[in-house]
Amino acid sequence: MGTPARFTGTVLTSGDAGFEDASRTWNACYASRPREVMVCHSTEAVADALQSVRERGVPFRVRSGGHSMAGLSSIEDGVIIDLGGLDSITLSEDGSLVTVGGGARLGDVYRELWKAGVTVPAGTCPRIGIGGHVLGGGMGVLSRSRGALVDHLAGLELVDADGRVRKVDEDEHPDLFWACRGGGGGSYGIATSYTLRTSPVSDVTIFTIGWSWERFGPAVKAWQSWLASAEDRINTFLSIFPRQQDLLVAFGVFDGPAAEFEELVRPLVAAAEPETQVIESVPFIQAIDTVEALQGEAAAADQVRAQGSSAIIAEPLNDEAIATLQEFLTDPPSHRGEVAVYGMGGAIGHRARTETAFVHRTGLMAFEYRTDWDLPEDDGKNLAWIKALRHAMAEHTTGAAYVNTIDLALENWLWAYYEENLPRLMEVKRRYDPGNVFHHPHSIPVSVTEEDIARHGIPEPVAAELSSAGLLKN
Repeated sequence: MGTPARFTGTVLTSGDAGFEDASRTWNACYASRPREVMVCHSTEAVADALQSVRERGVPFRVRSGGHSMAGLSSIEDGVIIDLGGLDSITLSEDGSLVTVGGGARLGDVYRELWKAGVTVPAGTCPRIGIGGHVLGGGMGVLSRSRGALVDHLAGLELVDADGRVRKVDEDEHPDLFWACRGGGGGSYGIATSYTLRTSPVSDVTIFTIGWSWERFGPAVKAWQSWLASAEDRINTFLSIFPRQQDLLVAFGVFDGPAAEFEELVRPLVAAAEPETQVIESVPFIQAIDTVEALQGEAAAADQVRAQGSSAIIAEPLNDEAIATLQEFLTDPPSHRGEVAVYGMGGAIGHRARTETAFVHRTGLMAFEYRTDWDLPEDDGKNLAWIKALRHAMAEHTTGAAYVNTIDLALENWLWAYYEENLPRLMEVKRRYDPGNVFHHPHSIPVSVTEEDIARHGIPEPVAAELSSAGLLKN
C-alpha cells in the first residue's frame, strides 16, 4: 500500500507474522478485516501514520486496547493505527503525576503505580486500554471515593487532523482539554499520552454480599436504598444474574478500614439478609484482581460474541422497574446475560455537569445491560434481547447513556451520551477537525440537521443553541 519510508513503526499486512492477531476484532459480532495494521511506538510514528492514510485516501481507525464493544477500533479493508507500542508508564519524581502511553493497559498502570504506593481511579477491567476509557469519562473501582478518571487528567499529548502534535491542558488548548474529559474517543485526534494526578493508596476493604434469586426484589431495593445514602468512601456495584445462576451480588471497594465498613453496611444487610457475606482488608492491588475476577470470562477473553448497552438512572427503581428486570432475567437467550449496576454519586457528583464534557454527574446508578454467547447463529436473539431490555427500562431512566459502552442500536445516542454539553463539543470539533478526519458511527459531528435533532430527541433550547452557533445544516 505504499507506507511512507520514514514510518518507524511496524507495518503488518496479510501474510505477515502477527497480522492475524493484530487484525482480530475483540467483539466478533462486529468482526472486520483491515488491509493493514500500523503499529506505532512513538508520537512521531502516529503522526506519520496519519499522514500516510490521509495521503492515500484510505479509511482508518485508531486502536488503544481494542476492546470497543461495537468494534469501532477496527475497520473493514482499511488501516488500523495501533497504539500498542505506546505503552510506557512514567511517574514523576514525587509520584504525584504519571504519564501513560496511549496504548497502555489498565492492569499494567495499576501494577506500576502500586509499586510507588499510589493509584488513579480507573476501570474495573485491567485488560482494556487506557485510551478510550479515560476519554469517555472513566468510571471504575474508586469513582465514588475519588472521582471519575477524567477528574484526574492533568493533560494529554494529541496528534491533530493536520498531523501536528499538541500539548493539551488547562493552559494550552483548554477548550480541547475540556472536550477530551468525557467527549469520547475518536472525534478530535489521536491521544498518544495522558498525564494523570495520582493519590496514595495502601490497604482497602473489599466486600461481596450475595442473595439468591428468590430475594430478587428485596435485594435490589435494599442495595439501591443503601447506595442513595452511602458515604463517598463506599464504591459499590450490583451484578444481577439470570435465574439459572441464582445469584445477585453486591460487591466493591471501601476506601477505608474493614471495621468502619462493617458498621456502614449494617443497613443493607438488615434490609435484605444475604446468603453470603465476605468483608476483608486487602492490599489495593489484590482488590483490583478480585474485581476483575467478578467481571466474568468475557472481560479476559481474546475474542467474544457480546453486546452491551447502558442507561443512567437518577433515583431508586420502583416495583414496576424491578419486576421488568426480573422478567428479562428469568430466561434470557444466554445464561451469561447480566445487568451490571455501577453505583454513582459520591465524588463523581462533586463537579458540575458542564465542568468537564463528562456530563453524568447527577446520576445515582449507571446500568450496563450486557450479555455474551458462543455461536454466530445466536447473534440475532441476543442482540434483540439487549435492545428489548433497554426499551422496556427506558421510562425508568433519565434517557442518558455512557459513551464508553457504545451501542450502535441506540437511537438517540448523540443526546444520550452528551446532553447539554453537545453544542460545546460540536464547536470544539469544528474548530480542531473541521474536515471530520476523525469519525466513526458514533463520533461527534461537525453539524446536524433538523432530522438529526428530531431523531436524537434534542430538546428545543439546545437545538436553538446549535442553530445560533451555526452548527445546524439544511
